[in-house]
Amino acid sequence: MTSAARVLFDAFLSDRDSPNPLGERSPASGTRVDDLASVDPVELARSIVVVEPWNHVGERPRDNSGVIASENIAYVADQILGVQTLIVPAWRIGVGDPKRFAALASGAMLLAFEGGEPDVHVASSFTDAYSRSAATKTLVELLLRGVPFIGICLSHQLAAQAHVDLVKDAVRRLEASEHRAFVEVSRRISEVGENLHVEKGYGTIAKSWADETFAVANNEEVSHSNTRLYPYVNTELDHVPTMVTEAHRVVAQKYEAIIDVALQYENELRIQAFHGNEVSEESVRFVCWAYQQIQHVLAAYSLDAASIPQVQALMGAPLGVEILASTHKQNGDPLCEVAATGIYWQAGQTALTTQFHPELDDTLLTTSGGWAPAWKDMKRSDGIRLLARMLRACLR
Repeated sequence: MTSAARVLFDAFLSDRDSPNPLGERSPASGTRVDDLASVDPVELARSIVVVEPWNHVGERPRDNSGVIASENIAYVADQILGVQTLIVPAWRIGVGDPKRFAALASGAMLLAFEGGEPDVHVASSFTDAYSRSAATKTLVELLLRGVPFIGICLSHQLAAQAHVDLVKDAVRRLEASEHRAFVEVSRRISEVGENLHVEKGYGTIAKSWADETFAVANNEEVSHSNTRLYPYVNTELDHVPTMVTEAHRVVAQKYEAIIDVALQYENELRIQAFHGNEVSEESVRFVCWAYQQIQHVLAAYSLDAASIPQVQALMGAPLGVEILASTHKQNGDPLCEVAATGIYWQAGQTALTTQFHPELDDTLLTTSGGWAPAWKDMKRSDGIRLLARMLRACLR
């Protein structure tokens, strides 16, 4: 199915006028499932799975109704690929054991995590069924397994926190191994993390990786809908060690994430956002450097790493993370520096996270509310084309 999906995605993206090879299709808004274990593995392998951390991603201003954006992913997937989308309402039923869920979800053709209202800094803002801890642990398990996924808005922020949690856990594992080289790397990472500040226009908001606001914090301004997307500019940050910035530059030069391509070849991209928090560029550069430190020493002592139980799992961790895009204020100053990230693994897998909603247009309508753009309109929509590029990049 993956080969067919790539062909169908390419047919959609190749031009802006050709007819739908699947013919006319009725609107589809996805099927809700409470447990992926109840889905036949063959069916799961032909499906897209969308996890909802909240019952909507924000309210539509004109009528204060919740925007159920997962339905739009289902519509686009059906129109382009002719496949079903299984929607997991994690906010209501949870995902169970994160390791088990990650193992089940890895069988899907595509995996996406939606946005929602909770604040990453406030554990009580999440539901009991899908707590902040459960959300980040699930993403950590996927990161360790090399499972591609798309993370949107809140899930983009949760992924940033999951990176930091994974690196902290890796430091503990490497330290406990008592292997000289592994211990040295763990202490090197700890030293940098304990001294790295996060700075914003309103001051220092984190003094080290131990602070709650290290990965995600309040933005200087709230981002609004219909905001233009720009390529990320990898500027020097005086308070970030040169080796950390250089590590991020190396990853950015080595990998070409699909959002970079979209910004080069599509028209002016405008995206929809619902957020007052943002991921810090300092934390992304730091985890990118830390991942490279970890993978470098594990490769150098691969037999030792494979032989030590607490270190084995780290061999599947990412190679690096790249900041891909930003939004700007009207005067040109950055508003959300980390509007999108790319995550890369040794075997070539890619995951993408975005602070914005590529599945929504400026109407903020969803499929159950009547959103069902015609094929020709989808082909000409830069936003939907960006979503299609992202989904294609994350095919398993």
